[in-house]
This record gives sequence, structure tokens and C-alpha cells, in this order.
Amino acid sequence: MTRIAASSRGEARLRLLRLVRRGDRHDPRELTISFRLEGDFEPAFIEGRSDALLPGEALKNLVYRITREQGTRELEALGLALANEVLERQRSLTRVRVELAEQPWLRLEAAGKAQAQAFLSGSSEQRVAFVTTNGTQTSVVAGVEGLMLMGSAGFAPVRRSPTDIPDDSGASDHLQPLLVGALSARWTYTSGDVTFDVYRRAIRNAILESFAWHRSQSVQRLLYAIADVVLATCEEIADVTLTFHERPYRPADLFSVGTENPDELFLIADEPIATVQVTVERNA
Repeated sequence: MTRIAASSRGEARLRLLRLVRRGDRHDPRELTISFRLEGDFEPAFIEGRSDALLPGEALKNLVYRITREQGTRELEALGLALANEVLERQRSLTRVRVELAEQPWLRLEAAGKAQAQAFLSGSSEQRVAFVTTNGTQTSVVAGVEGLMLMGSAGFAPVRRSPTDIPDDSGASDHLQPLLVGALSARWTYTSGDVTFDVYRRAIRNAILESFAWHRSQSVQRLLYAIADVVLATCEEIADVTLTFHERPYRPADLFSVGTENPDELFLIADEPIATVQVTVERNA
């Protein structure tokens, strides 16, 4: 005898570009939206019935309509609108999860003037949001991914042996390591009724300023310091998860060929990539 323990369905990577024209000024917004739907899908698996399923084409049309009507709203607010609309449309669903990612476009400058109708693809940085709801309880998680950062000083020198300890002056014969990597951050709101963009800007600024000013003994300590500042700055944030993917730059060995390296030439190795992740939450 068998039974279905769990099931879900959805649509992944629905990509769309909305262009809002306000006279001569155009504003692009490129989104990637994915859905995961949970409910009583047993008849579809066992009997082949589709009456409890929301067709993919209907879901796409729903996204097009909501994005057309509310596409200028905050990313989190747009996710809430999509999730609630899907639940309202298909009452057999028990939970809906919407994932959104926004690819930035920068206004192109020509002759020192920002152009109204010409754009340049932004960096690897993306805004993301994750909305999960069952109609009664709602979770809103937001974040930023692919934030490329580099620190060329201010980190502890690499210790090559247990006896490799700087003297009292703090001097060391070893090069300061170059810290380069992609930082991703996700945070959980305590409520779905907040001004999301204000918090997003505050958190991003806290991340960048902490990275710029903090002097740390390790990447781990740096991430904890960033999380501590974020939680101290934004009261409506319950927790924050930081992930750092470090690119392995290493000092080039030019002494072996009789050449000095006063400006610190670095080489990049493709592997391995160090990954450090931490979740920091408020005390209960």
C-alpha cells in the first residue's frame, strides 16, 4: 500500500521586462519570478485529474496582469500581491511561495548627461524577495545577491605557522591578504506591513559601511560585525543571513625570477572557493 507523502508544483524563471514611459523618460524593470504551490494534488497523481491544478498559462497571465497593475511597487509588496492573488484564484492551495529577483539597469550617460532612453546593464548585484503564505500566516524574506566587494587592507596577515606571530609593533613581513568575494544577504521581516524600500536601503548601506570601516581578524568576524550592525539599525528585522564566496587571489611569486613585487601583483586561482555563511538573530 502506498500514499503520497508530499507534493508541489509551480512555474520557474518567468522573466519579463516592463518599460514604463513617462513622456521622454523611460524606466525599465527586469524581473524573474518563480512559484511553488502546495495543496491537495493527490487526484492529479493518482487519478490524472487536473481540476485542482492552476494551469501554467493561467499563472503566467496572472503574473502579467498583476505586474502591469502593480509593477512599480516594492519588490516585496509585488510578491505579496502575487501570492495573495494566487491563493484567492485557487482555493485548493494550502501554501504559496513566490520568489522574485530584479536585475538592475543603469541609465547611460553621454556627454556628462544621464540619458532618458538609453541604459547599461548593471552589475552582478540583484535584489531578491521571497514571500510565503497560507492565507493566515505570511513570511517575507528579502535580500541582495552578488554584491562584489574587495578589501585591500585592514585584515590580519596570514599566519603560516603557529609561531608566526607579529611583534609588539604589529609589524609583519607577510603581505596583507587581498579580500575579494561575492556577498549575499537575506533578512526576515517581523511584519509584512513595513516600508520595504526604506529598510532595504538602510541594510545595504549598513553592509557597505561595515565592510569599509571594520578591521577584522577573519571573514567570520567581519560577517558577524555586519549582521550586528544590521540588527541594531533595523528593528523590523528578525534575523539576517550573510554568505561570502571568497575569490582566491594570491600574491604572485616574482622573487623566484629575480623581480620585486612592491605594488603587490596578485594571481587568481579558479578553485577552491571559500564559502562562509552565518545567520544571526535577535535574542528571544
